[in-house]
Amino acid sequence: MQGTGVGGAHADGLGDEAYDQLRQSAATYREALVVRLCGEVGLRPPEIARVRPSDFVARSTENGTHHRLSVTDDDGEPTREAYVPSSVRAAVRRYVNEQGVADSDRLVDVTPRRIQMLLSEVADRAASVTGDETLADVSSADLCRYYARRLVHDEDVDPRVVLAVGPWAGLESLCRHLDPVDVDAVLGELERAGLPGPGAEWDPAALGRALATADLGVLVTDGDGTVEYANDRLTNLTGYPNGDLTGTPVERLYAADDGGALDDVDGATRVRLVGRDGDRVDAVQVAAPLADGSAHVAAFVEPDGDESTEPTDRPRTLPRVTGAIEALGVATDVLGTASKRTEVGVRICDRLAATDAYSFAWMGSTTGDRGVVSTAWAGVDESVAEALAEATTEDDDLRTARSGRPDAVRVLGNGTRELRPPSLAAENGEQPPDPSIAIVPLTYGDTTHGLLALGTTGDDAFGPDERRLLATLGWQIGQAITDIKRKNLLLADSVIELEFRVESERAFFVTASEHLGASFELQGIVPGEGGSLLYFVTMRGTSPEEAVEFAADVDSIENARLIRDYDESYLVEFVVDGEEPATTLTELGGHVVEFLVEDGAQRITAEFTTETDVRAVFNGFQSPFQGSALLSKQEVERPVQTTDGFRRSLEDDLTSKQQSVLRAAYLAGYFEWPRGSTAEELADSIGVSSPTLHNHLRKAQQKLLTAFFDDE
Repeated sequence: MQGTGVGGAHADGLGDEAYDQLRQSAATYREALVVRLCGEVGLRPPEIARVRPSDFVARSTENGTHHRLSVTDDDGEPTREAYVPSSVRAAVRRYVNEQGVADSDRLVDVTPRRIQMLLSEVADRAASVTGDETLADVSSADLCRYYARRLVHDEDVDPRVVLAVGPWAGLESLCRHLDPVDVDAVLGELERAGLPGPGAEWDPAALGRALATADLGVLVTDGDGTVEYANDRLTNLTGYPNGDLTGTPVERLYAADDGGALDDVDGATRVRLVGRDGDRVDAVQVAAPLADGSAHVAAFVEPDGDESTEPTDRPRTLPRVTGAIEALGVATDVLGTASKRTEVGVRICDRLAATDAYSFAWMGSTTGDRGVVSTAWAGVDESVAEALAEATTEDDDLRTARSGRPDAVRVLGNGTRELRPPSLAAENGEQPPDPSIAIVPLTYGDTTHGLLALGTTGDDAFGPDERRLLATLGWQIGQAITDIKRKNLLLADSVIELEFRVESERAFFVTASEHLGASFELQGIVPGEGGSLLYFVTMRGTSPEEAVEFAADVDSIENARLIRDYDESYLVEFVVDGEEPATTLTELGGHVVEFLVEDGAQRITAEFTTETDVRAVFNGFQSPFQGSALLSKQEVERPVQTTDGFRRSLEDDLTSKQQSVLRAAYLAGYFEWPRGSTAEELADSIGVSSPTLHNHLRKAQQKLLTAFFDDE
């Protein structure tokens, strides 16, 4: 393309403004989807023509759900996995539902040539609307180039990642789409990365980063020496694909005359490995077992060539990282059996303080106006526990931090003498060093339940890699506390009932009510796959077509469909993958029992356990929905009834997935005649395959009938 146009298309490629104009110029949903598959997923027309709904897969991490697309060749063989943004995945689901595309059908059932023509028609339309003639020349190649430039230059994604998910044959072909790199850019990037200069010694402090960044070879085995994990860097070192190593004895990696084994070495040690082709590979290994011997972690790096240097004399940080890994194992063991929050605190602190990595552990609860209150501690006395509570109360950043990220974990170093536990007493008249203390937020969703403090001594304590693992530990404990509160809420004989009023435009149903002149009344909420929620609502005052069309323009709504037409009202299902008042109250530990939205305002009621900090709930709710009001708070007794006991016994027997599927089927009219939803529609809404849905339904129905007829 030549010249510069008002739409943002220029000699360097398509700009964001021009791309947005192309999207807006699509006349049909299919055209818009084709533009997005090119510009945001990096697909070429032949690849788009082969896409089927069954090619999309999802993977959940602690930070959310990620969507991928298996890109195939003409023979149906996978060639790569493309990354699909959540908004594009939602658009695909919407198109599939509206067009009735089956899993095995082609998503866009036209030829690659026709797809190119569709893009050309959109480009001509954009040029006509904006007056920018350069837009008329935009092709699928320009959209792929925009995809590459946006990821590398704007989002700072590693080019190797872009190469892996994109359509390019090699790095050279990808680089033709990117800006040239001058000397200043090279030096600046290397300085930013902190690479050592000439003559710098090998630094084992980088070993910990291998666990997260895969800069070095990392190997994890179980207690018997069977390989459980090997990263790509180890593949580069030995030639073994990680899949070939997993499940095999670790001894196969070592030369017969080396004698190296993970449980026989300490610190940095030179070892000789055997590559896949039989050649010997010299490496420096740092290995450390977990305290209970259930696993070993090792990192490998090519030696620096200086045979005279003793690697064991170098500083070591990997044991610190394996100590944090052990903490994750401790938490998993405790959280799997704990039934009360107080039990979580006491057992976590006792177990962590007993490890080699940490000399003491403390846990505090956030309580609104009272700040942070100590709830459990081990390895310190009460005075130190209260000093920690006071220190964290006075630091607003600590109390409001979010876990799950390395930068959420704060380290208190110098000036912590008053927090020294009694176990660190003076020896030979010399005072020991002040302890380093890591403060880990215990957060899940929008709820911060409290803080975990871990203390230790040593210059290498709480490096970036250890903090990253501790952030995961905080998220893990926060999730468990949330689950315990929800379970206790279901079993409680009395609860606190909170009613809120919401008028925020961030709430979908509030905005829809105001724009459509409609009312929405909640019938039920069911968890879907990947963190989405299925809302079943009774709608009045507008047509299903208008509601579905309105929802199609909202990124947080993955899908909307009519289930039942009752003449003057409609039962409608909305699949929500974003922030909503009901979602936020659920994340805060509540159980939403009802809501009514009309005239642009929502009244929503949720139940919480009697020990809930109402101020903390209110603050957490107001954060995303400014201006919300707490209308009422009251303690409600739950009558003990036969049906209630029956329901509770079933909740103990049914898995969470079986409960979700059974409830969704009930609310969606699956058991009615004629059915309000087919099995395929229900499976698509929940985000599972049809066979999986039937499997969960059969098992749930069997348990339901067993509970009903068991006493006869």
